[in-house]
Amino acid sequence: MTLVKEIILSDDFKSSGIVIGGDSVKLNNWPTNPDGEALVLIATIMCASLKKTHNCRSIPQEGILYVFSTYSSSDYFLDKVTYSGNASELGSISSGYTLVIMKNSELEIISPDNIIPKINTTFKDKKVQEDDYPVFSMLTNTPPNGVKLPSDLLKEYEFIMQLYSSDFPDPFKDIFYLTDAVGCLLLKRDGSGDGLFFVHTA
Repeated sequence: MTLVKEIILSDDFKSSGIVIGGDSVKLNNWPTNPDGEALVLIATIMCASLKKTHNCRSIPQEGILYVFSTYSSSDYFLDKVTYSGNASELGSISSGYTLVIMKNSELEIISPDNIIPKINTTFKDKKVQEDDYPVFSMLTNTPPNGVKLPSDLLKEYEFIMQLYSSDFPDPFKDIFYLTDAVGCLLLKRDGSGDGLFFVHTA
């Protein structure tokens, strides 16, 4: 059994350190994928706040992390953001179809395209049995069942959280293309804030 922190969408004005969605970031430029499409802001992480709850070395001591992904309400995009352990899939993700980036500007810029409504989150302790396949958003350092990651990748990166597609607000319950898909965040163990974000499907 593993004790995890379930991530729950909340109307509370006080953020837990993770904000879902939003329309603005403090970056020099709004990121685009290799096809020239604007990425969608999936989550904003206030590192110092999150570290109080989820104190792992890979989370930077301070700063703001933004998590982006490719999304379309009409076109197929699952293959561009999915990773199941295949090197070619990792290459696609690393090329910019998803992005994890630290705040690098004091000026705020606005999303040019799809905007997920900004929602704060809260945490709740939850037990996950060894044979469970958890289908909810959560903080955990242990990759959930079904998420297969090469050992060499886990030497460099630490699993931080998964976000469940159906937990997102309407009309973005297909944010990871399938309503039962999860988005997985890994951060480099050196605490630099460099990370990987990819989608996993059952």
